Amino acid sequence: MNYKAKLTKGLRSAGLLGWLLALGLLYGSGGESAGGSSGATPQIYVADVFNHRIVRINDMTGAGWTTLGTEGNGANQFRNPDGIFVDAAGKIYVADSFNNRIVRVDDMTGAGWTTFGTVGAGTNQFSKPTGIFVDTAGKIYVTDFVRIVRVDDMTGTGWTTFGTVGAGTNQFHNPGGIFVDAAGKIYVADSFNNRIVRVDDMTGAGWTTFGASGNRSNQLSGPEGIFVDAAGKIYVADPDNHRIVRMNDMTGAGWTTLGTPGSGTNQFRYPFGISIDTAGKIYVADESNRIVRMNDMTGAGWITLGTPGSVTNQFHVARNIFIR
Repeated sequence: MNYKAKLTKGLRSAGLLGWLLALGLLYGSGGESAGGSSGATPQIYVADVFNHRIVRINDMTGAGWTTLGTEGNGANQFRNPDGIFVDAAGKIYVADSFNNRIVRVDDMTGAGWTTFGTVGAGTNQFSKPTGIFVDTAGKIYVTDFVRIVRVDDMTGTGWTTFGTVGAGTNQFHNPGGIFVDAAGKIYVADSFNNRIVRVDDMTGAGWTTFGASGNRSNQLSGPEGIFVDAAGKIYVADPDNHRIVRMNDMTGAGWTTLGTPGSGTNQFRYPFGISIDTAGKIYVADESNRIVRMNDMTGAGWITLGTPGSVTNQFHVARNIFIR
């Protein structure tokens, strides 16, 4: 059973599927793709989706395990949090998917709790936001069901959208992770179109796509997390192929994959989120209720943390990961 079918089954058991179908929506595997470490000992942030919380740990031993969130729509509550981003000041941004909003807190105590968004497809509204990224100017980029959104801040000033539903130019179908590079170029994992997209800005200038449906070279199946390193190499979480992918650029040059289906070493089970630290180590949020770190695309230094559950060192679908 692929991820999307699996999630549908889970939503049915949670009593949510009918509500989603009534809206004409299906929860897409979104994936925040990530950030980057600013120090020698980065902290790890995880969106723990079905525990309706975010998690922070100091390292892959689970030291410093700290959580924020319970299920709901009030302060310090989430409903299926998805994308996660931490800015240079340590403020945490979350795509709070089933609450159709984004959230910002000052730290893991929940201080400074601020939300923005209501359900819908109009101005200041979201439909299941999934990916979130904050650029160096503080502008916030969000993916939702059929488009990307940019706002200047958490008041919604400068609301700008780009994209319509479809598979053509300037179109997306359930975009997931989003990443903005130092030049301001925007990369999106266009999940249901089985491709990644790059545009120069929110006008869609420089529209470039890469990928087709499949499991061979230059093919993707439901891509989610996306990360671009300082050298411009593009990393993608390719969940339905149970692997991660790296390429040199949007031509697919240097195509490299790691992963086969499973829960052992060098195996993934629907990897969603991906992030790289300043040492080049690769972190992956894996649906098998764990996070993974490796030294490089050979899988060297493979280490995992997590088991199924809701207590310390446990996840219930580790959805996205961010290193700061």
